[in-house]
Amino acid sequence: MKLHSKRLLKICEMITQYKTGNTLADIGTDHAYLPCFLYKNHVIEKAYACDVAEGPLASSQATIVHEGVIGHVIPLLGDGLDPVASLPTDMIAICGMGGLLMSQILEAHVEKMDDNLFFLQANTAIDLLRACLEKHQLAIIDEAMVKDGHHIYEIIVAKKGQDVSYSEEDLMFGPVLRQKQGPLFEEKWMHALEVQRRILKSLDPQHEKYEKVLKEKEMIEKVLDHAG
Repeated sequence: MKLHSKRLLKICEMITQYKTGNTLADIGTDHAYLPCFLYKNHVIEKAYACDVAEGPLASSQATIVHEGVIGHVIPLLGDGLDPVASLPTDMIAICGMGGLLMSQILEAHVEKMDDNLFFLQANTAIDLLRACLEKHQLAIIDEAMVKDGHHIYEIIVAKKGQDVSYSEEDLMFGPVLRQKQGPLFEEKWMHALEVQRRILKSLDPQHEKYEKVLKEKEMIEKVLDHAG
């Protein structure tokens, strides 16, 4: 089985690197490519491929049959972590959603936070997701970036910690990513800086959003200056 998505390949790479236990729940699994690939490459022994919609779940079932992993990758219909709430899991992947929705999914089942390793990839509002992790004392142990097409994605690995506390810069840029930096980090935030500068030029200084945009612009300039 081949994965053609660089994003999914990077997530698989991180799961392989940090895996704990042998059972994965993939939330919002869509076509179940992630759990099927991990099982066929002997990274996991069992997976639950969960989705809230019947259409994506049917696609998952088709992939499971095609890849010959019936009984090893199990499709489950349900909202967020509901389908695996009472099932034993070691790792949970939640990828390809907005950060706010992912935070809501996590907070609906805080009991899962103590015993699972989380692999998280938010398409938007990743700062809100990091704030949720801090609130529930889930420590970010690693982060990575990957470019797939025209998009740059950030992937978080998190597990239960102690005294987890993040600065405003950590929430915005990532506590690990802003230390690692690298070409993708610079590319993403240089683009964001250009956007913020354009917005500032179009806003009246008395506009309610002016100070917020100005602050974000200055934070980006500072982190990029540190990178240089």
